Formats: sequence, C-alpha cells, structure tokens
Amino acid sequence: MAVPAALAGLQAEANCPVCLDYLRDPVTTECGHNFCRCCIQQSWADLEDRFPCPVCRHSCRERHLRSNTQLGRMIDVARLLHVTRSKKRRREEKHLCEKHHQVLTLFCEEDLEVLCPECTRPPDHQGHQVRPTQEAASHHRQRLSCYIRPLKKQVADVLRLVGSQERKLLELREKLQDQRQKLTSEFEQLNACSVKCLPSASVMIPGSWDGAPIRLWSLLLPLPLPTPLCSLSLSLSV
Repeated sequence: MAVPAALAGLQAEANCPVCLDYLRDPVTTECGHNFCRCCIQQSWADLEDRFPCPVCRHSCRERHLRSNTQLGRMIDVARLLHVTRSKKRRREEKHLCEKHHQVLTLFCEEDLEVLCPECTRPPDHQGHQVRPTQEAASHHRQRLSCYIRPLKKQVADVLRLVGSQERKLLELREKLQDQRQKLTSEFEQLNACSVKCLPSASVMIPGSWDGAPIRLWSLLLPLPLPTPLCSLSLSLSV
C-alpha cells in the first residue's frame, strides 16, 4: 500500500491550488507556492500594489513569478504514472467475477467459461472439469498449434501449385509468341516468292464467272497455291 499512497501524494502535489488540475506552465511565488501561470495571473488581474498568495495570503510586493521547469517535468511524470495506474486498474477490474467480485482464476472445460472459486460450488458447474486458467491456456495453445501446423502445410502446398501453374502458363505464352513470329516470317517469305514468280501482265479470260476476280497463276498451275497478297490481279468479264 506504500506505493499507491506515494503516488496519491505525488498527484496531490502536482495539482494547482487554484484550478485543482495538473499544473500547466508552473511558476513559483515569493512564498514558495506553485501555480499555473495563467491561474495566478488571473488571480492578480485587478490588483496593483499588493499581490496576495492564494494559499498563505502572503503579500508579494510585485508580480514576480519564477518559472519552475523542473517541476514541469515532474508533472509530466506524475501524469504518465496516473494514466498507467488507471489502465492497470481497469485491466484488473476486467478479471473480476461479475457475480462474486473475485479474481477469475479457473476455467471450465465443459462450458468454456472463466470462473472464480465461488463459481465452482454446487450446483453451478458441478461435476465439470475445472482447471487453473494458466494450465487451461497452455493446453488449448497446444491443441491450437496441432490444428495450425497441417493448415500451414496445406497453404504452402497450394502456393507451390499456384506458382507451378503460373510458370507453365508463362512458358505457353512464350511458345505461342514464338510460333506466331515464326508463322509470320514464313508467310512473308512465301508471299515474296509468289509475287516474284507471277507474270507482270494481266489478261482477260472470257467465260461466265459472275464477274469474280481470280488469279491467273491459280488457273495455270496444276496444283493450287495460296493466293499471294500482291497488287497484280486478273479481272474476269462476261
């Protein structure tokens, strides 16, 4: 209990006697009392000759206020200790049984509830497996790790499979691109060769062809050849 009492005393000393809150920009008067700078200035706002201390009523002869930076740093520490202590108190309150207001130290395996010693008395949780919370936590961590390990392995296998399929897809795309370039090159060579072998003149072939244009070389050669992409064409007329 000595530490809480010391913290309470420190907090009391860190408060301003005027606003009763933590000192902000603390200053010290001639009589040695500490105030917030704004609080003491407001107390002396309408005074001209004598400036009484709000605590001891000592009459200061002038508005001389000494800044106390060391006290300001101590106030910051006291404020931090107060916040930390409040958080710790709230955490401790969360671990109390709402029904019996005792510390929750037991765990019921059947109902999966955290209990205090009073909760285990009949008829509540009678015949249930109850163990200390730390022991129960260790037991359930081990069970959870047994479930997690195979799941991690399955995830790793799936990731490897996905990576393998992505590599295969990339290889197929590269092969397709190579085949496309190869076919384009062969087509250009074939087209250039067919243009070179064609006669440079065009003729008119009579007959009823419905006006459809045909290539002369496709009629003369014994085997049909691919139609070349060139500007030389023969027109048929009736």
